[in-house]
Amino acid sequence: MTLYIEIVGWLVIIGCLTYIPVVGSYFKLFNTMIHETGHAVAAILTGGKVSNISLFADTGGLAITRHSTKFGRFITLLAGYPAASLFSILFVYALAKEWYIPLVLTLTAILIYNVIFWVRNVIGSVWVVSVLSILYLLYAYLDIQWLEWLLMIIGITLLTQAFLSTWVLFILTLTQNYETGDAGLLEDLTKIPAVIWSSLFLAQGVMCFIVGVSLWLGYPPASFSDWLIQLFQTKHAFFSW
Repeated sequence: MTLYIEIVGWLVIIGCLTYIPVVGSYFKLFNTMIHETGHAVAAILTGGKVSNISLFADTGGLAITRHSTKFGRFITLLAGYPAASLFSILFVYALAKEWYIPLVLTLTAILIYNVIFWVRNVIGSVWVVSVLSILYLLYAYLDIQWLEWLLMIIGITLLTQAFLSTWVLFILTLTQNYETGDAGLLEDLTKIPAVIWSSLFLAQGVMCFIVGVSLWLGYPPASFSDWLIQLFQTKHAFFSW
């Protein structure tokens, strides 16, 4: 039960941390960066171009892309939330395997590529450079344990924010007809209501969050049915304890 208590403790700590002014916004930008990077990569893979990415102090983000086809724009708009969710699963899996150095190298590569080719606003550039500086200082001058803790905070933030961002979008599409982000843009493009798109984003967000927690607990699902059984057994064991 020690592992379960530790995981719940981390979730509570990171949950509280993300609501602390400035500090919370700083860590939430990791999810924003991956989300916008997902848009950018999708644009390139579908023959489009990336003009720039902006990361804002309110944890918002914007990827400006250009497309020659409607299909390319559709895939690009669709890619943000799934990219954040899938990346969070991979990040948590690597944490569970204690692949700390590969995680640092991967995160560093993404940050460097973004700041060189895509991120162009001041706040976004300063944020990326500050993260790179912190990663370097922790790796080069401090105990490796500090770096592991930072990666743990980043991983849990990615996992929780990838899910929560889809929930917020879903609520927005239910309560208003403007500023509904990717779902609203998809509605403009396809004429399918934004709430449908937000529902799909939420569904994958919930699924990926559960899979991420399952992997963190050490229960990689061999199949969907096995995964549900393992999840129930984990929950039952925790509350029985």
